[in-house]
Amino acid sequence: MLKRVLHLSAILLLAIAMNNCANSITPPGGGPKDETPPTVIETIPANGSANFISNGIIIKFDEFVSLENIQQSALISPPMAKMPDFKIKGKSIQVKFNEELIPNTTYSVYFGDAIIDITEKNPLSNYIYIFSTGKFVDSLSVFGKVINAFDLEPVEGAYVGLYKDNNDTIEFDSLPYLIPPYYLSKTDKNGKFRFSGLSDDYFFAFGLNDKNSNFFFDQPVEEIAFLDSLIHPIFIPPISLDTINSDSTYIATLDTNSFKAERSFATDSLFFENNGIDLYMFTSKDTIQRLLKSVVPEKNKILFSFSQPANNVTFKQLKYHLSDSLIISEYSENLDTLRWYLNNPSIDSLELLIKEYGDTLGIAYLKLDPSKKAARVKVKDESKKEFLSWKSNISSNTMEPDGKLQITFNQPMIKFNNVDSSILVINTDTILNPEIIFVDSIRRTIEIPFKAEEETKYYISFPDSAFTSWNNVHSKEIEIRFKTLPISDYGFLTLKLFPHEKQNYIIQMLNEKEEILNEAYFANDTTITYNYLKPQSVQFKIIFDDNNNHKWDPGDLTKNLQPEKVEYFPKEVKIRANWEIEEEWKF
Repeated sequence: MLKRVLHLSAILLLAIAMNNCANSITPPGGGPKDETPPTVIETIPANGSANFISNGIIIKFDEFVSLENIQQSALISPPMAKMPDFKIKGKSIQVKFNEELIPNTTYSVYFGDAIIDITEKNPLSNYIYIFSTGKFVDSLSVFGKVINAFDLEPVEGAYVGLYKDNNDTIEFDSLPYLIPPYYLSKTDKNGKFRFSGLSDDYFFAFGLNDKNSNFFFDQPVEEIAFLDSLIHPIFIPPISLDTINSDSTYIATLDTNSFKAERSFATDSLFFENNGIDLYMFTSKDTIQRLLKSVVPEKNKILFSFSQPANNVTFKQLKYHLSDSLIISEYSENLDTLRWYLNNPSIDSLELLIKEYGDTLGIAYLKLDPSKKAARVKVKDESKKEFLSWKSNISSNTMEPDGKLQITFNQPMIKFNNVDSSILVINTDTILNPEIIFVDSIRRTIEIPFKAEEETKYYISFPDSAFTSWNNVHSKEIEIRFKTLPISDYGFLTLKLFPHEKQNYIIQMLNEKEEILNEAYFANDTTITYNYLKPQSVQFKIIFDDNNNHKWDPGDLTKNLQPEKVEYFPKEVKIRANWEIEEEWKF
């Protein structure tokens, strides 16, 4: 009987245990996802320690952690010649220093987002361990943002370096070229950076998009940012270092008695209101003239591309000679591209020595007819008739009511055969032999002048051989059909601009992809009217055109020049069909 009771009791206890276990199991997919980062529960020695004599540190957490991209994320200030060793042991991180520490120096070990939990990979963002080999831990801070100077977007992953103002032999503009920074930080996804544990010194600040990760500004493609005046760090009231997070803008301490506060919070309150310092990053302008390419994209056309305006470039023909009368030159708007149009040269190759102010830029070896191939070309292909190519400025078969119809050919024109078979049809009305105007000096682009009306269909036709190029190539028949929409399909915008200072400005209307829809120039109060706008969202950008060259210019560290300032209109403007909008902008 006793055995039976014990047996039943065991079954009952097992059933209760299984029920409790079942109730404690979370169904698959149920419950909130763990988004809590690891928490530091202890550091050895304590974070914020003075008189530091250890050769490493241990950071303990409340859960198992791992390190992700620690070699790329970790920053030591002042920089160490040898990177420390980082190891995971259970729920702790062990850091071993591989060189002697500098006496009486405050160090900071910045982990970025490298510390993550092993289950959901939640990062402990911007964790910093600070210690001092002297009696005091320096307690000052600098924080701010790195911003792309051209579009004002935050720059992620940029290094920010502080250099002490204690060098009498190296000029300010040479510091990032010649010596590593004394303190280092790195920007987060919002472009924010922070230095903690700084000494009571004045510093030069530089931002660097370091392509080769050597902390020097030593490559033309590297972006740079700088402040042209010294900065002094500030003291921020302390809290626990091990609770600091990515939104913090303060230095935090464990042992406040070991920290040395040189300046008061009240003294620097304006610093906090302005969210620290802003560093505007740019790529330095390439001032060295280079021949980027020389190609023959089609018969009787050569394209030269340069890194700088090429209006002072000279060409010397070497083995072969082509008369200047057989060349028409055409520069791009910013003069860095030169097109040569050739008039049926008798030679099939050209060798050019290209110079600027006596400096050789290169030698171009050019085959003048790229369509000709080796012996594989059949004889009948040699006599294949060639025609002019062309394109119009009509997009999607639609033209704005105030638009102008233009046609651009691939070669300069020598003749327009003005015959009665050319027609312009407006709805049902036909105009024979419409007028044409050449709008450029080398006669490649024509315009057909007429006053466009809303909600109208157009058709224009030029017969075969209506146009003849200067190398005696004719056009095929040209037909273009397009229409205008009703005015009610468009929006209209008036923008009133009120600058605080009289100087040269560029105003750009941009679409959502930041493509330029319209650009204008002004120097004082002005009103701009935008007609026939397609319904869309647009934004406006002002460029402070300091040198009045009608384009944005980056900075120049060697000349202590900041990039030209830009501002964006505070809001997007929605263009609606059949709406008239008026906006004002004071800047």
